[in-house]
Amino acid sequence: MLASSALLATALLASSAPRGNTVLGKDLGERMFTIAVSGRMGILLGGGDVVVRPPLGFGFGLKLAFYALKLGPMRFGLAFHGGHTRYPGRQDVAVVSDSGSSTTRRRWSILSHTDIALGPHFQVPAGPVFFEFGAGGGLGVSSYRRVVDADPANDDATVAYDPLVRADLTLGVPIRNNQGIAIGADLQKYFSSTRVVTVPGAPMGAEPDSVVFDLTLAVTVAYQMWF
Repeated sequence: MLASSALLATALLASSAPRGNTVLGKDLGERMFTIAVSGRMGILLGGGDVVVRPPLGFGFGLKLAFYALKLGPMRFGLAFHGGHTRYPGRQDVAVVSDSGSSTTRRRWSILSHTDIALGPHFQVPAGPVFFEFGAGGGLGVSSYRRVVDADPANDDATVAYDPLVRADLTLGVPIRNNQGIAIGADLQKYFSSTRVVTVPGAPMGAEPDSVVFDLTLAVTVAYQMWF
């Protein structure tokens, strides 16, 4: 009898939820878990724009968040973020054939950031949507592979492991059965002292001159689930 009553209550709740989004009716005191997989459009705001023109990139990200406590009109919890973003910079290099004629070949220098971070997070239900925001700290693995000439074996590569801090904000829209999309942005600051060569055409082994693992902004579009 009790099992039948519970099943009936669950069915009534699901039928009353818009498009099966039962999470929209959850009390703030109830725990909630969410996962999101996003595509990123990265923008270099700090020193990285010295080596990548235009300072735009692409990548992906993962968010895992658990909201355990009611805090006024919102839920409070922890969130893990991780991802990877690449910023390609086009460069045309000269190629001299055996006959002495010269042509150009297009190659790409690559600046990239791989990031993991953990920190406090907040969720604010607002009618049919969720606002989620927070901050955190973690580790960034950054690299820059600079084209020197037409031979990839001569590329100048630099790798750095640095602490980072981040802040993010997303607007989540459950569409059906507690699944939907989330649109947002995140800002990441890398605390790096690693210098790389930024002078175009500088030979391999040239003296590093700039810190380019710095500040990034990413606009994100995600597929998100709420539990």
